Amino acid sequence: MTFWVMFIVFEGIDGCGKSTQILKLVNYFYNLDKHNHILLTREPYKEREIRKILKSEQDPYSQKEKLTELYVNDRKEHIKNLITPSLEKNMIVISDRYKYSTICYQSVQGQDVKGLMKMHENMPIPNFVFIINTSVKTASIRMHGDSRDEHKFEKNKEFLEKVRQNYLKMKEIFPNEKIIIINGEKPIEEIFKEIKKYFPKPL
Repeated sequence: MTFWVMFIVFEGIDGCGKSTQILKLVNYFYNLDKHNHILLTREPYKEREIRKILKSEQDPYSQKEKLTELYVNDRKEHIKNLITPSLEKNMIVISDRYKYSTICYQSVQGQDVKGLMKMHENMPIPNFVFIINTSVKTASIRMHGDSRDEHKFEKNKEFLEKVRQNYLKMKEIFPNEKIIIINGEKPIEEIFKEIKKYFPKPL
């Protein structure tokens, strides 16, 4: 039997550094106990049309209803086919993005926050949600450094700043969930040290 069974989510604007921290946490759990079985996943889960829209369009405010529908339906499939079965197998599930992304991004597009929250009722609640808070400027520099193509949300810095501010409101919106906001401007090892303290080593 695994030492831990958990559902962990990492969130933040693209370029915030969450992917780096996710991989460090996966390695940490893997090396911590031989009984730990870890599933690393991400969203969107399967829906290719989402990526097509993000790459082909320029206006960050367009197709808000369509994107919301695609994201929520894709998430339901993700939960049914991968997240829930893995948790039932006593695994640690770590997801790069979850419901918070849809609420933060699509509400900036113009969708009602309460309506978005209602769409996610009865979905599994993560044990931990780490929001890596990084300035839009820093995130943009990192993405350019990695030679990543920017999609329609990333190209509009004003839009992205509104998304970042929404992430900072998640603790208030979900007061009963374990949401932790981490300063993503710090060095990589300092950020991970902050994350790691929530998972003390077994006695």
